[in-house]
Amino acid sequence: MITGLAPELAAEFTDRPTAARALGALVPRAYGGLELGYAGYGEVNRTVAERSPSRQSLLTVHGMVCRALVRWGSARQRDEYLPRLADGSLLGAFALSEEAAGSDVRRIATTAREVPGGWVLDGRKRWVTFGQEAGVFLVFARTGTRDLAVLVRRDDPGVHLQPAPRTSGLRDARLAELVLRECRVPADRLLGRPGAALSHIAADALTLGRLCVAFGAWGLAGAALSAALHRSIERHQFDGPLHRLQLVRGLLADAAVAVDSAQLLCRRAATALDEGDEWALGHVLTAKLGASRAATAAAAAAAQLHGAAGLAEGSRVDRFVQDARVFEVIEGNTQLLQDLIADQALARFRDHAARALPSTGPEGHHVG
Repeated sequence: MITGLAPELAAEFTDRPTAARALGALVPRAYGGLELGYAGYGEVNRTVAERSPSRQSLLTVHGMVCRALVRWGSARQRDEYLPRLADGSLLGAFALSEEAAGSDVRRIATTAREVPGGWVLDGRKRWVTFGQEAGVFLVFARTGTRDLAVLVRRDDPGVHLQPAPRTSGLRDARLAELVLRECRVPADRLLGRPGAALSHIAADALTLGRLCVAFGAWGLAGAALSAALHRSIERHQFDGPLHRLQLVRGLLADAAVAVDSAQLLCRRAATALDEGDEWALGHVLTAKLGASRAATAAAAAAAQLHGAAGLAEGSRVDRFVQDARVFEVIEGNTQLLQDLIADQALARFRDHAARALPSTGPEGHHVG
């Protein structure tokens, strides 16, 4: 069902993003959603990214907010927000990054002051994807030594939104800065409990976000490879099509291997999450790193084969190159992922080594 449904959902979403069923893909059916698993949602992200990586970024952040509400929201919060998030009448945005808190989320400086009946927020969130369109923001802040997550509405007093500079890639991601000045929200907007926002809510949402980005990067890589292959067939130089040239064939081969690798890594990661695999996090990190690199490799091959035509600002191939660059930065840049993947690899090695040790008796003799 997933394979057949993803193109249909992607087509709907590309044509009418705020009225598409894909927005409710992760929402339980009881709230009007499709209740897809990770594998299904990943395929939708991939298929949308083949057409528009910018639009796919909306699926990433909207899905992160939906996921957080499903897992950590109260019954009242789920009843109030999930049906509207599912039908697109309300868009969700993820507000974590700040000037000094990018990869190191522990440095968030937005403050939350508890007052009778609620919280007062002050701070500035940067690079909020689709922040210009969102109606509700999942905001992370600090209150004393504890961190918390709170739902902030666009029309809350003290909320100020301003467009952020457009990035060279994902140019239509509708980035915004969210400025909170004495923004008062009621107590029932708190998601989860103070002290668990970063370690549980943000970490869980970022795992989903990284999976979405991985599938999106795979989708872009596939589209770039198709463009490169088409160019190698249609473009004739030196008395024949480009694909007859050995070095061109090397470019195509490397891009094809990268795309196939991204497919395997993404699907392994999604399956691991759906099945509750104990090493699922490591698989997601690996998929995000591998797929973002695949997007860069395939986009570079397409640009190389298109020559000057691929360098024209705003051309499809130029957008591949620029969008691929963003995929290596968002939801954890390449260097951060390398560090996290190394941690996972070491943990798996130690775990397997410990399990492989023979058991010994009280005198140190092998048992068995």
